[in-house]
Amino acid sequence: MKRLLTILLVFIMILTGAFASSPTFRFVFGDLDQHPEILIGFCPTYLLLGFGADFHFIENNTSELQVLVGGGYNQRMVFQDPSDGTPFYTVSDGRGITYDAAQGDLFLRFNQGFMNDLLVLRASIETQYEANLNSFVDGKNDPLKTQLGPSFNKTIYPDLSGDAQFLGTSLALRLTYDDMEDTLFTNDGILAYVEAKVAPYFLNQWLDGTANYYSLTANAVFAKTLYNYSTENADWFSIVLIDRVNVNWTDGSVPINAQGPVSLGRKVRGYNTYSYGTEFSVVNNFDIRFSGPAVGLDGLRPRVNLFFDMGLGAGDYFNTSIKPDGVNFLCSTGGQITISIFDFIDLGYEVAYIFTGEKLTKPGDRVVTRFTFFLDF
Repeated sequence: MKRLLTILLVFIMILTGAFASSPTFRFVFGDLDQHPEILIGFCPTYLLLGFGADFHFIENNTSELQVLVGGGYNQRMVFQDPSDGTPFYTVSDGRGITYDAAQGDLFLRFNQGFMNDLLVLRASIETQYEANLNSFVDGKNDPLKTQLGPSFNKTIYPDLSGDAQFLGTSLALRLTYDDMEDTLFTNDGILAYVEAKVAPYFLNQWLDGTANYYSLTANAVFAKTLYNYSTENADWFSIVLIDRVNVNWTDGSVPINAQGPVSLGRKVRGYNTYSYGTEFSVVNNFDIRFSGPAVGLDGLRPRVNLFFDMGLGAGDYFNTSIKPDGVNFLCSTGGQITISIFDFIDLGYEVAYIFTGEKLTKPGDRVVTRFTFFLDF
């Protein structure tokens, strides 16, 4: 705990010293999530937001400290047997372990721009507390301890061990190249980053739940406006081509909250988050995006998004020495109808057709649907 307090103190000292330079402030939206059993997933039940303070250390470049606080209530569904880590999609009924999580987060980030913010280096500390609970839907899911069973192996889900509480901290460095012009109507350029994240054991052992992992990511988004029609009074219609490539390697004692964002099932649309989780993944997401005129306000814009996704997973399943039979290959296509809200949220509905594998909560179904809050890129 002393080490964690020391790291937080360093960030506070940076903030205190920088305030002397009369920083400018802005609102920062971090993330949101929804519980699928609450208003059928159409209501955010988790929010991460805060403020950024720009200290103007380097002329014409961002020097910003961000402080974000998050809190809420989410559902988790994971797909590895808690006794040995065998993936649940080898089981005929396709079910996973379902439970709820109450979360509280504190994120501290420092962004320093270079070359007129063409390059931005981010250093971050992310502290997360979770209380993992039985599902609030009576009779639908067994209690969490019952689902884990008497043979529960704490190495499979390390953050669920003991009293199912977890308090952990991760450290990350991200270098971003931003040559993207995004007006919500047109989109042109390249946005790419590389990131290294580490969550060492000494910062992830405060409660019974533990973690000790690292994660390496390379992500690149390419965009090109193919057509747009505008008049003096309004932007009416545009067609934008977007392609994303994401490569990730995550290894160690990986808690569930870190498995979700990097799981193959999360990044290939139509599948379950937390499914097909292996150490290595590479994904390509291809979109053709149609944007219409602003609705009432310039920041509200209807969109239709057609997509084609492919992803490959290899290496061991998380927290095991079990390898897939060959490789995991997922492929899907479909469409999303959304309203873009001030570049924060893309509220809408998604229909996907999955070619390979399965959406594990709907085994056998090729056409799957969901409400969506993000287009992700």
